[in-house]
Amino acid sequence: MSFAIIRNQNHKVGAVALVERHNERKNHNYSNKDIDRSRSSENYHLKAPQGSYWDTFNKIRDHQQLKGNLRLQGEKQSTVLCEFIITSDKAFFDELGPEKTKRFFEDAYEFVTSKVGGEQFVVSAVVHMDEATPHMHITFIPTVRGLDRKGQPCRRINCSEFWKGRDSYSRLQDEWYDYIARACRYDLERGVKGSVAEHLSVAEYKLKKTQEQLSRSETNVQGIEDIEKISAKNLPLNMVALKRDDYYKLKQSAETLVVTRDSAFEAVSENETLKNRISELKSQKEDLMHERDSLVNSLENVNNSFERFYDQVADERALLERNRRLADENETIGNYVHELTDEIKALKEQNSKLTEDNETLTRNVEETTDELTTLQKLHKELQDKWDKVMKFIQEHSLKEQWEKYIAAPIRKAIAKL
Repeated sequence: MSFAIIRNQNHKVGAVALVERHNERKNHNYSNKDIDRSRSSENYHLKAPQGSYWDTFNKIRDHQQLKGNLRLQGEKQSTVLCEFIITSDKAFFDELGPEKTKRFFEDAYEFVTSKVGGEQFVVSAVVHMDEATPHMHITFIPTVRGLDRKGQPCRRINCSEFWKGRDSYSRLQDEWYDYIARACRYDLERGVKGSVAEHLSVAEYKLKKTQEQLSRSETNVQGIEDIEKISAKNLPLNMVALKRDDYYKLKQSAETLVVTRDSAFEAVSENETLKNRISELKSQKEDLMHERDSLVNSLENVNNSFERFYDQVADERALLERNRRLADENETIGNYVHELTDEIKALKEQNSKLTEDNETLTRNVEETTDELTTLQKLHKELQDKWDKVMKFIQEHSLKEQWEKYIAAPIRKAIAKL
């Protein structure tokens, strides 16, 4: 039975370019003999990077407005990328075939995007078909939900928080198995919980696979007939008789032995390098723990000193604070008094102007009243004269002449106006 395999590696800034060169096949030569450069054209992306990995990281960081205090220089760099490596064994993919293998990696990609918070945080997802066993590298930015300095929701780059919890890696294995084997129904098994296999590095995994290949080669050799039964009778010099099936088994075992021997040497060398690196990291960890303890003690001393100092100046600080508030209140009252004074002055000027306007208006009303009285008298006189004229016209039958020589010209003149 094949296993559902998912591995994780964390990468700091200094390793980003190296990861990119391997995943995107930018190297000219590879020490890994499993890589067949003639088949690299069969590799494909489920998500291609936008430029280099580092350029893509910065584009995602800006576009998604990711927060986080990252140390991008020096020895103590922050982890900026994580990488999932998803695969199984060769027999599993041989049974699936090309089309279902592609669908398998598409399903795996959906799992990862859901796990990391969305496709927008994926830098690159590339499937390698140019090695003995197909596998996928997915590099992504580890983010967590949080709050910014203003208390607003945001996303922060924080690898340790992303993997928070001592059993986080075990949970990853459970979630991956539940998804790919149970939900997607691929015929795979989960690794044994708590076993060392869950935490194998990529180099250790390759070494384990190499050992399995060697074991299979030994099994094939054991199936060959007893070497003593190989006949050399009636054959040319330096030749022996061998069954056809045994010949193919020997040939296959020899070819596997050559490949696995080189892979084993490389894996052992890489594994030894990783072990040395682990020893260095453990030593650095111990130094950091000592440094942390020293800093904690120093911080505790500083806190004690600060508390004593704070107690000594607490009353003085309270008095200064009270004086500051009184000064602020006094300044506020002074400003308010100045504002009221200005308003009173403006109201007085406005009242004086209104008084003058009222007197002028009173005079105008009186003058207008006099003029109206005069006009009323004049109107009455004119009305009386008009009534006399109209009476005279009626008495002497002059209405027709009135219309012809007086009323009509008057209306024409008015119309022209």
